[in-house]
Amino acid sequence: MGRLLRRAMQDDRAVAGSLVVLGVVLAMLGLAGRPPVAMADTVVGQYAVWWHLLILVLAATMLLAKRRHPVATLVVVAVLAAVDGYLGGGIVIFVVLFDALYTAALLTSPVVRRRIVGVVVVVSIGGPLLMLTTGSELRAAVITFLQAVAIYGTPLWWASDVRQRTELAALESRRADLERERADLAREVAADAIRIAELDRESAVREERARMARDLHDVVAGHLSAVAIHTEATLASPDTSRDRDTLRTVRAGALEALAEMRSMILVLRGRPDPVTAPAGLARLDALVAAARSAGQEVVVVGAVPAPLPAATDQAAFRIVQESLTNAARHAPGSPVEVAVSGREQVEVVVTNPLGLTGAPPLSTATGLLTMRERAEALGGTLVAGPCDGRWVVRASLPTVAS
Repeated sequence: MGRLLRRAMQDDRAVAGSLVVLGVVLAMLGLAGRPPVAMADTVVGQYAVWWHLLILVLAATMLLAKRRHPVATLVVVAVLAAVDGYLGGGIVIFVVLFDALYTAALLTSPVVRRRIVGVVVVVSIGGPLLMLTTGSELRAAVITFLQAVAIYGTPLWWASDVRQRTELAALESRRADLERERADLAREVAADAIRIAELDRESAVREERARMARDLHDVVAGHLSAVAIHTEATLASPDTSRDRDTLRTVRAGALEALAEMRSMILVLRGRPDPVTAPAGLARLDALVAAARSAGQEVVVVGAVPAPLPAATDQAAFRIVQESLTNAARHAPGSPVEVAVSGREQVEVVVTNPLGLTGAPPLSTATGLLTMRERAEALGGTLVAGPCDGRWVVRASLPTVAS
């Protein structure tokens, strides 16, 4: 805005200078206007041309302030034009008055514009009427009226037209801004609709997981609870010590299954429970104790590295659990060694002597495949097979979550 104002003021200086030059040229050509006959022998009459030029310079200088003080500029220029007209009048002074009147009508408020129009109407009509009252001919009064309309009415009409066009352009710009705002609002509404749809899909997934959890509980929990209840009733009056140990193992397995099922249900529901959290190496002692109570001889070597990512922790526990199960099934009574170590990689090694039938049969292939898939899913490895008369399961798991 400041640059535009400076550019406009430069243009105003150029216009003012051009008008002064035009006045000088017209004065040299003898077109500056002549004073009344009564003033011909006075100083004013003798130097009328210079008076015209002086008035023109003052009026043109006032144009430099027309943008900051349009009303004051118009008043001063109008007074100077009246004085110049009394001295015979010049053409250029009316151009200056035209410019001052146009600027005032363009830049002032509606109230000021109405007052300017009122003054112009009074002057345009009052001048010819005054001429008629002083004995002038009707023809001269009409010509004066038409001249006043042309001189004063043209800049008022021009300023009104420019102002209307400017206001229409501003309204059009505002309408374009409103259209852009409406388009932005429409995009935001569409984005909100997408987010709401995504939330609805997530809610549907959560509801489906909750339904699956309920179904799993209804189908499995009843059976496992019945097993636990019947075995506990049998333990109350067992026939032999061996039956008691067997039933105790069955009951422990049923209770363990219930705990595991509860962990899975809570995972499906999406809210973890610190009491029944998924199995990890923190429960290794409980797992070993359960195996020993079932008659296995288990030795644990090394310390559990901590903390571990949840997936790595759970995978290591499941590998040990599956290895102990296979050892109990295919080499019952044989000592089992569980070694856990490592920092950058968790090394889990479970070894036991080969059973009477040698290597485990193909019935364990599913369990071995599951263990290998658990390790590889985390970016680790698992190798299982006979070595120097022993069955060795060796797993290497990452300690950084991938």
